[in-house]
Amino acid sequence: MPDTLRSEWLIAKTEAVAPHAMVTTDRPEATEAALEVLREGGNAVDAAVTAAFVMGVAEPALSGIGGVAAMVIRLPDGRETVIDGSGLAPRAARPDMFRLAEATGVKGMYGWPAAVGDENNVGYRSVGVPGMVAATSLALERYGTISLERAIRPAIALASDGLPVDIFMTLTLATYAERLWEHPESKRTFYKENGLPLHPPTALEGGGDRLVQADLARSLELIGREGPDALYRGALARAIVADVQAGGGLLTADELADYRAREIPPLVTEHRGHRIATNPECGGGITVVEMLNILAGSDLSSLERGSAGQLHLVGEAFRRAFLDRFAYLGDPAQVDAPFADLASMDHAERIRAEIDPKRATPERGPTALGRVTADVPSTTHLSVVDGSRMCVSLTSTLGGAFGSGAVVRGTGILLANVMTWFDPRPGRPNSIAGGKRILWAPAPVVVSRSGEPWMVVGASGGRRLISAVAQAIVNAIHHGDGPQDAVNGLRVHAEGGPLLVDSRVRRETLEELARLGHQVVSTEETLSSASFGRLNAIRIEPGRLRGGVGRMRAGIAAGY
Repeated sequence: MPDTLRSEWLIAKTEAVAPHAMVTTDRPEATEAALEVLREGGNAVDAAVTAAFVMGVAEPALSGIGGVAAMVIRLPDGRETVIDGSGLAPRAARPDMFRLAEATGVKGMYGWPAAVGDENNVGYRSVGVPGMVAATSLALERYGTISLERAIRPAIALASDGLPVDIFMTLTLATYAERLWEHPESKRTFYKENGLPLHPPTALEGGGDRLVQADLARSLELIGREGPDALYRGALARAIVADVQAGGGLLTADELADYRAREIPPLVTEHRGHRIATNPECGGGITVVEMLNILAGSDLSSLERGSAGQLHLVGEAFRRAFLDRFAYLGDPAQVDAPFADLASMDHAERIRAEIDPKRATPERGPTALGRVTADVPSTTHLSVVDGSRMCVSLTSTLGGAFGSGAVVRGTGILLANVMTWFDPRPGRPNSIAGGKRILWAPAPVVVSRSGEPWMVVGASGGRRLISAVAQAIVNAIHHGDGPQDAVNGLRVHAEGGPLLVDSRVRRETLEELARLGHQVVSTEETLSSASFGRLNAIRIEPGRLRGGVGRMRAGIAAGY
């Protein structure tokens, strides 16, 4: 039976190609600021840190100096390292600190059982220790060439002069008004005096609004002058703690002052002749590695792209890897989590042997998480390669959209909802504990082949970014896609329940997947959705760099 005839989105972007350097980010302001640093002689770390600060101004719902960050760096000599600025629960946090709602339901971008008042997702009790400023500062100190003040300068200018509002900003502000209006400082920062969202240019009213963040500009200037101490030990730290504690939160001055970003070795696996380096332990990298290891034994290129057989194998690998993530993972400093086993080829072979090519895995898992992870904007990712072929893959986030929703008075700083990453139920590997490190999704990746850098890739989008990164790597390695095609190929996503399938997949294929036992949910990606994660990537080839970004939204790849 033929597909029903209907109109479809046909949105595409061209691939950027340049000989010397390449930057891919989710905003043109960030890409241009990073390129300016590179043209001045800065390296990939300088450019990535600069872009990360700009992104916190240009997309304040998704990342910022009150959030967390991680990056994979590949040096020109081939060494790889990870700078980890993941968040921590307050030391006073306890496994039962959030009372679960009596009615069955879920809340937040990770779909945990709902807490009374949604306190683990919004407000001051959702706040923990941020790591973005510590991580970016450490990266500059050890591997950069410019000052922190120079890296922050474009972000200061954008916050001071104001960001022209586009339709995505207006839509985001309207969607999250309820969260932000709970906090007078947040409402004052992001809305007009009458409470309405800022709006883009219109045919009737002309010019449109600008989002001016004067308080944030002053905070950035202070960090530029005083370094990360301004946020962790100085005036900004005092303002943060005063606001959080006045609102009933647990964060203290001592734990801010004691926070340190970490430099740690990457998690590495081999995938069909390619070396995959990503963030280890509590990030999304462990699950990307498990997915790729499971798929390494399948010749996906021999199957028709977008066929039921191919999507079934990919979806099963994703589902099994996520079930392991839910069942076993948490901060290794506090729980006995089998990270090494889950990243091993032996484990992947055991999982692969259990996958039935003719039948889907029955829905199961510790929770119904696979059914409910939210389709919300979250996180930003950027990729940079410079003239020496130093590579940086950097992911930063506030958690959910606008994080906790709380802007610290007089600072413009939005605080991440760090507690959103923990399971609010006691007795589980990722349950809450004092000082515990978050189990979060970001999976920045650098791929090498034959000892040379080959690809830089990452994504935004909650847990769905994990499957997005794995699929982009599969598209590039198994199918030979360039970066633009790799990040915009057909998508599937599975955790413990339904198989989310890109609406571009044929109806006959959806029906065949259903016959295999999948609960299929056809999911359309639009200009205002975040269904499968937003990817960007750079491919490194002899004499040229190729940049690719998602076809939706404002992401841009550019080089010189």
